[in-house]
Amino acid sequence: MKPIKSIYTTRIAPKDVLMQKKRKDRGDADGSSSSMMATSDNDLPQYPIKAPTIGPLSKDAFYIPNFDPAIHLAFESPSRRYSFTELGLPRPQNAPNVCFTEPFQLFSEEGVRMMRRELFRKEFLDKYMRSWSRAPCYISGHANHENEATFIKQAWHHPATQAAINEAFGAALKPLPREQDLGYVNVQLGNEGLPGVYKYTEEPSKPLSPSEAAANIAKSEYDHIPVDAWHKDMVPVVCVLMLSDTSTMEGGETAIKKADGSIIKARGAKIGGAVLMQGGRTEHAALRATNCPERVSMVTSYCFADPDADDSCTTLRSVDPVNDDKPTLWNVYLEYKLKRLRDRIDTALEKLDKGKQQGEMPTRAEIEPWIKEQVTFLKMTSFELFERVPNYLLQEVPEDVLRNYLSDV
Repeated sequence: MKPIKSIYTTRIAPKDVLMQKKRKDRGDADGSSSSMMATSDNDLPQYPIKAPTIGPLSKDAFYIPNFDPAIHLAFESPSRRYSFTELGLPRPQNAPNVCFTEPFQLFSEEGVRMMRRELFRKEFLDKYMRSWSRAPCYISGHANHENEATFIKQAWHHPATQAAINEAFGAALKPLPREQDLGYVNVQLGNEGLPGVYKYTEEPSKPLSPSEAAANIAKSEYDHIPVDAWHKDMVPVVCVLMLSDTSTMEGGETAIKKADGSIIKARGAKIGGAVLMQGGRTEHAALRATNCPERVSMVTSYCFADPDADDSCTTLRSVDPVNDDKPTLWNVYLEYKLKRLRDRIDTALEKLDKGKQQGEMPTRAEIEPWIKEQVTFLKMTSFELFERVPNYLLQEVPEDVLRNYLSDV
């Protein structure tokens, strides 16, 4: 059993990131456009340096600056992490014993406002707002489109954000590449249904007092339906970010089920608060807010940076057969798995080279289990591609089915 290295692939450098001078938003004084693009150290799409705008904070213009961690990040480390062991849940064989974190602050209110400004445009919702059996409303499908949700991509892929995620979880993580894995948004619906989402703006709605909520929030067909029903994810780790005002919100938590069936509820104390959890191993749901006209959360997914860590929770179990682009999803999934196998082989080659230089000889006790592990890895990749959908969508695969499928390993 190989322990996960609790190292950070990147670290937040106070002088370079948190304490850097806040850059001013730049735009043409006359509102004319420019094709000049800002550069990016990590090759992410950038908004034009001279973007057309009526004013940086105007709600009448689509103006968004490029992500700046000095302005848009507000990371505070979580007060604690909860292990699977203390919750009575099975401990992962080769992954960190971290089930979920206490809520922690991740993005600033200004950062959240820019994300909402990107999300709640009519043309964006027209393309990417969807509904399916597990959730009445979600926004997804934009992550692999180069010119869509640029600020959101910059925010999640910035080295300072990744360092914060690593520190909060306590081990190094890597963003997953599928388009559902970055900036997937769950939206609570009210009595107006999907059309009501078009009224959302960059400014989160304020929670109401009990009397105001009773008078102003109309009953709807969704009142007893979770924002996202009980499930396990098709990824190892998720970060659930609140894009709504949670200061006095009632309900609206991420609910996590313990081994004894009891429920723990977690939610950030204010806008931009987040929770990290191993969602592929933990049954959870997004609960409705009862005293707020909205409840919006954004989910971004991660795998473990160590290629030898258990990757069995990167699956296709939560595919939406109606809305997802199956050819693209299948290709990206297989590509991801093959690259992870390549990384495992590279790690094994490095170890082999060190042993060779010291005159050591590979042993059967270390090589045969490693080979069996990789064969199982490939067989399970095949299972996900050709057996998961439609036979075992949104459910646990029976042990006898897996045992039969892996009988030749």
